[in-house]
Order: sequence, then C-alpha cells, then structure tokens
Amino acid sequence: MELDLLGKLMALLCAGIWAGAVIFFKLAGNNIRPLPLNIYKTTLTAIIIFPFLILTGIPLIPELPNNQWLAIIASGVLGITIADTLFFACLNRLGAGMTAIVECLYAPFVMTASWLFLYENPSMAQVGGAVLVGGAVLVATYKKSGTLPPQKIIIGILYGAAGMATMAISIVIMRPALDLAPLFWVVELRLLAALVTLLFMFAFQKNRLKQLALLWEKGSRLYAFLGTILGNLIAMTLWVAAFKYTSMNSAAILNQTSTIFIVILATILLKERFTRRRFLATILAVAGSVFVLAG
Repeated sequence: MELDLLGKLMALLCAGIWAGAVIFFKLAGNNIRPLPLNIYKTTLTAIIIFPFLILTGIPLIPELPNNQWLAIIASGVLGITIADTLFFACLNRLGAGMTAIVECLYAPFVMTASWLFLYENPSMAQVGGAVLVGGAVLVATYKKSGTLPPQKIIIGILYGAAGMATMAISIVIMRPALDLAPLFWVVELRLLAALVTLLFMFAFQKNRLKQLALLWEKGSRLYAFLGTILGNLIAMTLWVAAFKYTSMNSAAILNQTSTIFIVILATILLKERFTRRRFLATILAVAGSVFVLAG
C-alpha cells in the first residue's frame, strides 16, 4: 500500500474513532460535570503517554528557548484547561450532533488566529468557507417562528464557539515549538500544564468529593475511560501518523469528516433528532471547513 493512501486511510479512521469518542464523552457528561471529566481525561492521557516517552528515548527536558516553553505551557492551559472544559459544557447542552456542527468553527478560527499572530493572509476561498460555517450554525439554530432559540442552546453555542476559538489560538502559538521539540513531548507538557491549572480551578469548586464520586460510578467511569482512550490516545496517534504519511491539507480535510460520523452516530446511538435543517447545516459546515482547509 502506498504511504500516501495509508495516510489518507489513517485520517479517515481518525475521524471515525474521534466520533465514537465524542459519543462516549456525551454519555459520561450526562452524570459528570465538565471540569472533573476534563481532569480525568487529562490525567489518564498524561499517565499513558509518559512511559511512551521513556521507552522511545525522548529527552524529558529538551533544549528549548524559554519563550517556547512558555508557549507550550500557555497552549496547554488554553487548549486543554479552557477549551476542552468549554467543549464538554457545549456537548452537555447541545448534544453530540449539534456540537459537531459548532466544532466546524475551529477551522475558521485557526485561519483567523494565523492571520492575527502569524500574519498569514487568508484566501477568498477560506473567507468564503468561514462564512459557510457561520451560516451552518445559524441554519442549525433557526426557528420558523423567528424567535430566539432557548437560552440553553444559545449558551451551548457560545461555549462551543469560545472553546474552538481558544483551541485555535492554542494551536497557533504552539506551532513554532513543534519544529524544535518531539511532538509527544510537547503533548505531554501541554497535558501537565493543563492538569496543574485544572486542579487549581477544581480546588475552588463546591461539593468536590461528590463531583469526584460520580467518576467512579460504573457507567460513567466506563464511558469516560472509553472516550479518553479512543479520543486522546488512538485518534490522536492516527492524527499524527496521517500528517506524517500524507499531505497536511488531505489529512485535515479527511479529519473533518468526523462531523458527518458524529451526526450519524448521535442519531443512531443517542436517538438525537436528525432533521432536514440539521442535514443542511452539516453539509454547509463540512463544505465550509473544506474550503478553509484547502484554500
């Protein structure tokens, strides 16, 4: 099998597995609040990756400029502590299918962040794609009566949009460090930085023991574990491998098919409604993301 084809298959498989992870995170989120769920996910992933660093001989303290250390740490706080917590909050309020559509805002936000911080000018196709994604969110939330959607939906969309914007900034500020340090070391440092800040935030929560106890309920614990293994370990490894074996644009576009997989799985497994409006919003969101990524 050609390496390019292998990379494309890995990107597609990554999208499908990430979709499964989102379903499990949604099921876990029915009982577990976003902050403790994020702590569990981040802790488990950090524990799994650390032995990999040792076994592969990756230096634990590589030589890096101080500003790159700070960039990676800031990326972890923004992209995991804040963005992932907002993502879980969005998932709890909107459901998996609608969250998948809102997730497509990630590509336009990366485009915008690259323009602001890296001075990369977007093409007209990318701007058009961003407009399509924005239109997809509006289509998904539009009500025939002309009234505003329920407050829960509006707050969920705001959480999701803020999460995608924060995630985009975290990726852009981390990108220069990827040329100077091993990828999985960067991932581990981001996780550790996020874990410290997550635990600090959790220390100020009320009913901490009650929130943690929910993590050990049989169903919730299993869903959180499966979501973490599928999303943060298997899907992430396939994501990295896809970018290694095929072009970045090809891998990114195929990864975006996760939106379609999530909507389908949410309809089948979570019994979420699949209306014509949601179908149109899904098509617009995926098409817009493809324009942004390919442009």
